[in-house]
Amino acid sequence: MALILVVSLSALFVLTHFLLSHGGIRRSLVDALGQWPFRGLYSIVSIATLVGAGAVLWSHRGIGPELWRLPGWLVLTLAVPLMLAALVLLVFAFAAPSPASMVPASYEARGMLRITRHPMNVGFACFGLAHMVGNGTLGDACFFAAFVIVGLGGAVHQDRRLAAERGEAMRRFQRETSVLPFAAILSGRNRFEARELSLPVLALSVLLWAGLLLFHGRLFGVPLL
Repeated sequence: MALILVVSLSALFVLTHFLLSHGGIRRSLVDALGQWPFRGLYSIVSIATLVGAGAVLWSHRGIGPELWRLPGWLVLTLAVPLMLAALVLLVFAFAAPSPASMVPASYEARGMLRITRHPMNVGFACFGLAHMVGNGTLGDACFFAAFVIVGLGGAVHQDRRLAAERGEAMRRFQRETSVLPFAAILSGRNRFEARELSLPVLALSVLLWAGLLLFHGRLFGVPLL
């Protein structure tokens, strides 16, 4: 029963995320409810399904058949830098919002936006991947895979909607940037400017990452160091 709940709620988190934000459905709900009430409904559904799945998984960690098991050294080699990337992206997402987010922002591609125009989405995807490599049972894999699917798939889905809604300014911003980190820079559509990245924000990200490494065992019952 617990496994069914984790898998079902994780799947509902993904499905409702895309369903409620889909063109005609989203427009109908916004027209009926208003922009902010719709966002409230959207957030409630997302939180309810994700927190529900997480609460069940917390009490039944390692549930379901084992799909993979990586050596401990490889888990740390992959998960630790992925979590660093996740925290850097998430902290920068709040410190310097993207015009692709709900918070109004400039269409100028600067700082972290040169690296990815969706730092929050990609941060969640990195978080999911970091935990998938060390949690290979079906329940855990489904829960953390939801972060990856919504993070990356949601970014692409959102790009299409915003390009249609906001016009040429958004489309130009999308041409100059990328969803995948450094893709626009490597393709020559942008360039890396280290001086545009806030050192205090970067330092805060690293401190949070180091704190999670040190206290992961106390907080989540799985020591890393």
